[in-house]
Parts: sequence; C-alpha cells; structure tokens
Amino acid sequence: MMPTPLKYTGSTAHFWIMRLGHIPAFCFGLVFLMSSIGSVSAQGDWDIGITTGMSNYMGDIGDGSSSRRDFIWDLQEARTRPAFGAFVRRKLDRDGLWWIRSDFMRIHIAGHDRHTQYEPRRGRNLHFRNHMAEASFRIERDFVQQPLVWGRQRRAMVTVRGFVGLAYFEHNPEAQVDVNNPAYANLVETGVTSPGQWHSLAELRTEGINYADQLRMTTVPFGLSATITGQKRGGAPDFYIGVELGFRMTDTDYLDDVSGFYADPSQMNALGAALSSQANQVVMDEAGITHSVVNHQWHSEEHKVIRGNPTNNDAYGTLVMSFGKVLNGRSDSFNRTRSRYGNKRRKGLFKKRTRLRF
Repeated sequence: MMPTPLKYTGSTAHFWIMRLGHIPAFCFGLVFLMSSIGSVSAQGDWDIGITTGMSNYMGDIGDGSSSRRDFIWDLQEARTRPAFGAFVRRKLDRDGLWWIRSDFMRIHIAGHDRHTQYEPRRGRNLHFRNHMAEASFRIERDFVQQPLVWGRQRRAMVTVRGFVGLAYFEHNPEAQVDVNNPAYANLVETGVTSPGQWHSLAELRTEGINYADQLRMTTVPFGLSATITGQKRGGAPDFYIGVELGFRMTDTDYLDDVSGFYADPSQMNALGAALSSQANQVVMDEAGITHSVVNHQWHSEEHKVIRGNPTNNDAYGTLVMSFGKVLNGRSDSFNRTRSRYGNKRRKGLFKKRTRLRF
C-alpha cells in the first residue's frame, strides 16, 4: 500500500513559494521588536549590511576513513556551498557593548558519499543538496575593542564579539537518480525523471518516515565575529567590514534525508525506491569495495539494514564576510562645521545682499 503523500506535490520552486511566506513575517516581527526597544537618539544606534560567504553541514554524509568524526572534522570541504543574506542591527547601551541584530539568510548545504574513504559510506552512494532559508535574531556582546591609530589620529576600531540567538529555518533535501542506479534507464524512459533532474526527498519517504513536521524548525545560532570599523572626523563610526563564524545545532536528523534504516521499497513509488538505495556495482568496482550491493538494501522487518545514524542530529554552519554601514544621520559636528563657514543668519558669509551697479 502506498503511503499518503504530503500536501506538497509541485516543483522545488513551488515548494519555496509556499513556504517563504513565513520568513518575511518573522523578519518584520524582529525588526518591529528592535525598533520598539527605544527611539534612535544617539549617533550610530543603527547599522545595516549584507553578508556573503560559504556554508557546510555535519550529518550522516561525512569525510574521512571512519564511520564518524566529531564536530567539524567530519564535514566535506569539497561540498562547501554559498551563503548570503542581509541584516539590521541596533545598539542596546550607551557604551555600544550590547547589540540586537536581525538576519535573513539563504544557506546552501550538500553532501555526497563519493567524497569519503570509509567503505560502508562509499558503497552506500547517497547524496543530497538542501537550499535553506533562515530568519534569526541574536544578542551580540563586544569582548575586545582596539583602536587603530596612524598619523596621530584614530582612524578605525577593531572589535571582536560573540553572539547567540534564535533562528527559524525551512529546508527541503533533494537528490538525483544516479546514472548507474539499476532503475535509472527505466525511470528516464518512462519520464519519471530526466538527466540532471533533482527531486524533493521528503515527500518520497525514502526511509518510510514522514518528517514533514521537521521541514520548518527553530535552532540556536551562536559564534564569533571580528570587524574593522572606519571612523569619520570626530570619531563617528562609518562603514565596516568583518568576518563571522557561526554554528547551528538542530533537532532534526533529516537535513540530508539520511537517518535510520532502509525501508521496504514496495511501500514507495518507483522514484522513491530508486532514491532510497543508490548502491550499484559500478560504484563498488570503481572504489575497490569488496562487499555486496545487498548490504545497502532493504531485507526484511526482522533484518533491518542501517542507512544512517539516528542517534546524532544534523548541524550546519556558515563562514561569511559582512559589509555594514552605520546610520549616523546629521551629527552635531556637522552642524558645527557649517557654522565655521559662516552659513549662519546675520553673521555668515551671506549676511547681507549686494546689488550690482552699472
């Protein structure tokens, strides 16, 4: 009997159109919360900017010659993918040590068993990609502030800060049917798939599990950042550039659609069964693996075959550059500068009109 499909049955683009509607509302709520903390009264209370860099994940598709390595040592550098976003930030105290910040990011992660030397993983031959949307707010605390001085004037400020917050993210793991998969030719011939086509895995239930409730979740982002902020005359902060390393631990093991045991392919459609087990003899021979393809297939309810490790949840992280602009507005120093040039009523350069005579 076929499992009841998820409500989503359209394309990947349609998937995100339906779900990204929740992200802007989350962001607007965060910005409203930040603006309601207090009025903008001092110079540099607000800044805005963008981030761009790279992202990766830690899960059941890893690196190395063993089954699992702790923390970042198991991630696949070859599957590093881009991350980018925008943010708005507000100062919480007069000294500028505490900040609250709201971010919206697009984060891409991926993994492939061909990048590991561990035979059971390599023979499994699974892979995925996941385009994630994340909205977050976080509290930042400056730990170190060191001025940069040259020409006897302070020109910039170096700041090291830590952060922790709350994020809401949505994801959708996808995979392709391997060209060496025994079912590939038949699926192409019948039009179920096409060369290079990606398929949403959650709706196919490749492990016989319905994890639709885990496609939208919250997580706790935390990490460190360092920035160099340029200063205007008079010491007002201006543009800044920084680097940031952040991590997110999650409560799901399905960022990669790999977790527990191989499921009965008779309970799936042909596409789901093909994506559930992608082990094939061609990959085995190329990698010099001696064990059989049947070690990566469904056997029976009494003899379950491990597909992933459900005891460890997935995590993801980003390493990004940030480019920001401090919103200083019109400062007192600007007004004083105007007075120096005499643009002042009755006492300035234009204190009286002169009529030319011929």
